[in-house]
Amino acid sequence: MEYRPFPEERADEFGAFMRYAFAPADGPYDPDEADDHDTIAERRGLFNAADDTVAVCAHHLFALRIRGADREVAGLSAVASSPEHRRRGHVARLLRESLAEYRDRGVDVSVLWPFEYAFYANYGWATASRYRYLTAPPEQLGFVDDLVATTGNAAGTFRPLDEGDFAAVEPVLAATADRYDLTMDWTEEWWRERTLSGWTTDPFVYGWERDGDLRGLCRYEFDDDPDDAGETVMRVSDAAAVDDEAWFQLLRFCRNHDSQVAEVRVRAPPDAPLLDLVEDPRAVDCEVRTGPMVRLVDVAGAVEALDPDPAVEATLSLAVVDPLAAWNDATFRVAVVDGDVAVEPFDAEPASPDATVDVGALSQLYVGYRSVDEAVRAGRLAAGDGADFDDGVAAALRGLFPPRTTHLREGF
Repeated sequence: MEYRPFPEERADEFGAFMRYAFAPADGPYDPDEADDHDTIAERRGLFNAADDTVAVCAHHLFALRIRGADREVAGLSAVASSPEHRRRGHVARLLRESLAEYRDRGVDVSVLWPFEYAFYANYGWATASRYRYLTAPPEQLGFVDDLVATTGNAAGTFRPLDEGDFAAVEPVLAATADRYDLTMDWTEEWWRERTLSGWTTDPFVYGWERDGDLRGLCRYEFDDDPDDAGETVMRVSDAAAVDDEAWFQLLRFCRNHDSQVAEVRVRAPPDAPLLDLVEDPRAVDCEVRTGPMVRLVDVAGAVEALDPDPAVEATLSLAVVDPLAAWNDATFRVAVVDGDVAVEPFDAEPASPDATVDVGALSQLYVGYRSVDEAVRAGRLAAGDGADFDDGVAAALRGLFPPRTTHLREGF
């Protein structure tokens, strides 16, 4: 088997993999019906000796805010295998090769949106963030008028956004990143190809600005919900706001579609206020859903990149269990001194490490999605001898991995 870039001249073959894996009800792939949007992903394939494709995937490289710093991350997507090549370990090989490529490129973190959480959990990925999925009749969003009454509805304006608005969008993303870790630092290419464009139909993208500055934006589409007798639904697939005022203004924008839609559905931040503000909370559904998954590519490199509080000083042994990346499946010496972190594997592993953790749980600790105490309660982080944690070790881990509010919004 050989893992390598997918040839451009075989793009139709890649498209056929995608159609069969993710839209089989649409029937066989037809190149003449393919969308003409450019892809900003790097395509990879696993090929056998006859040069037949047995599995494919795509890589997106972007920056995410992780613990106060924008760090390069690899987004894994489009993982698929044809039915005649399944159950032979090809996808596991593809994932392992992808991690090795990321490591060679100096990328320490990988994220993905799973088709099935258990599948990727077996390979070391774990939930990275949650979001609220809000469903409401538009009239239930009328409460926003009272909240903006102090400045009046004329305070600020809504306007459509286009390719020329990227510079105006950047401050919104920067302010959002200050509120939520895992906020993506969009490039202009991402803004153009992924935010303003859709897979089959381009979305509407509007922003709210005040005093000439963009303060919030939303991306949405309309469709008919077959479960609601064909009533039209407004689906907000992305919303970014610099503060609560901007968030309420975006909700007001949705409410103003009450003559067009029977329902508004919003993928919102995990702490977005709504239920306690509407007139009838029972008329609104607020689901907490898990979002994408995260995985450390290189444990040593990732942990060394942290910038902990200088008050945290400790030396501990950390045993990591990794089912896919052999370079992570080891016991590491972690030393934290004056805000610097040094990580190296032991030449001779200690019989009883200070702490043992699987790579998925460590990845959650790393981005701040889960606290040390939560990982211990879940049985994912434990003292190496099976006893209770030494107080110093527990305190060091809490200082190294304090919890953060995470919210990765973008699909890829």
